[in-house]
Amino acid sequence: MKEANGMKLDGVCKISSALGMEYQFGEFYIDRDYLVFDQNFSLGMKKRQTFPVAKLGQIALVREEEEILLTFSCDNIEFEINGNSHANLREFRDLLQNKGTNSSDIQRAENKKKARYTTHHYHNFAKS
Repeated sequence: MKEANGMKLDGVCKISSALGMEYQFGEFYIDRDYLVFDQNFSLGMKKRQTFPVAKLGQIALVREEEEILLTFSCDNIEFEINGNSHANLREFRDLLQNKGTNSSDIQRAENKKKARYTTHHYHNFAKS
């Protein structure tokens, strides 16, 4: 599902750490420089965990039997998200790899930067 400031993935997440492995249901989304995981409990209760996007690593889409998983790690914690379409997982992977910035936003910023410096560049040559 999409939201105004980006993308939100919900589903089952397998979390592995030094303490063991567990399955949790919740929502992942990016808020500023953090990956946020809202773990959903019964009766509308939630537990929020945040992870710095800059520390995420080993981001990949993995095919396991009949399904596609998005895997990534943060420090010594490994995550596997499933239960989403391949397109949604790929888009979220791209967001994580771009450290939370949408690739179209990056392209827009690069185009703006090029236009700004190109004009200045031509102006300097015209003066000389």
